[in-house]
Amino acid sequence: MATPVVAFAQLATECEKEGLSHKNAERIGQELAKQFNVHPDEVGILRLEKQNLVFVYPTKLGTVGSIPLNTTGSVAARTANTKRAEVINSFAQTKHISVFESVELSGKPKPIGGIDETEKHSHVIQKMMSAPVVGTEGTVGVVEVCRKGTSGPASGADFSPMELQKLVAICGALAKCFK
Repeated sequence: MATPVVAFAQLATECEKEGLSHKNAERIGQELAKQFNVHPDEVGILRLEKQNLVFVYPTKLGTVGSIPLNTTGSVAARTANTKRAEVINSFAQTKHISVFESVELSGKPKPIGGIDETEKHSHVIQKMMSAPVVGTEGTVGVVEVCRKGTSGPASGADFSPMELQKLVAICGALAKCFK
């Protein structure tokens, strides 16, 4: 069986000609979700366009807006600027931009009258890994993998340094398809 990095390198080669189209981003996002045992809506793939990070996966977030690289409080912007990957296992307690978290991604219809109280906090990001995608011309994007839930313990296990290393290696393999 191929190692995760080899499998993602093969996937990137298959996607290279077409670039990071919606179809390819969807495919990569689904594979990342499987690799890190998270739900597909717990993966974010952002491409650097001029001085802004734009979500290409989940596609729905791409219509919400972009993240300027000079945004303070954005983990994705910090990752792109510093070219350093990081794990934040207490993400819900850190100051961050939450506009993208408020977008409903599950596809479940909202109950009549608005928010179902039992699910009010179920989509809060509790834990996150963020890694830069660095190509020959520098940073070309960012990949984020998170765990959502009502609390840290309810969202699952903490991300480990080994998982972060795996994400960094996968991002290196994916760089060639970030066009």
